[in-house]
Amino acid sequence: MKEEQPTTRVFIVHGWGDKPGDHWMPWLKEQLELKGFTVAAPAMPRTEAPAIGAWISHLRREVGETGEAAYYVGHSIGCQTIMRHLEQLPASGTARGATFVAPWFVLTNLTAEEEPIAQPWIDTSIDFARVRSRLPELTAYFSDDDPYVSLDNQSLFEQRLAARTHLLKGLKHMGVESGMTTFPELLATTLKALG
Repeated sequence: MKEEQPTTRVFIVHGWGDKPGDHWMPWLKEQLELKGFTVAAPAMPRTEAPAIGAWISHLRREVGETGEAAYYVGHSIGCQTIMRHLEQLPASGTARGATFVAPWFVLTNLTAEEEPIAQPWIDTSIDFARVRSRLPELTAYFSDDDPYVSLDNQSLFEQRLAARTHLLKGLKHMGVESGMTTFPELLATTLKALG
């Protein structure tokens, strides 16, 4: 008798100041559900002032026991949350992979009010070897004119997490400010990774 594979669960983690119904996220969720995937897009807590512990705990509660059947899509600080969540998984906890949109390790053009919110995310280290051991496949999308995510981040994701990166033109922080209510490249990458 053939052992049935668990259904792949996809988790879409929104960014700072956002909610699950923003940008291209509802479109991506719908497209993946039409293909038969189980998709969760949790509303993260205190989105105007995201805190590392609260966001990781919230994602952990949403995901539960993760394994080969979990795939992650993150936007901006949602990518940070996913990395930190994966870092805390037990050694046997391995995701199927992830796709990041506008991910960062450093940020630019923050206001005086935003600096103290971002600083813990920037200053709190991540064990990249541990994340890589739990994340067999990572693709990351960057925009050449993102006002917050400098292009230094692209090479950092390549070096630190062996990410396959794509540089897109003129899409800013890759949300509604760029008119992005769909994201066909992201859908194609995600479907390819989910095989």
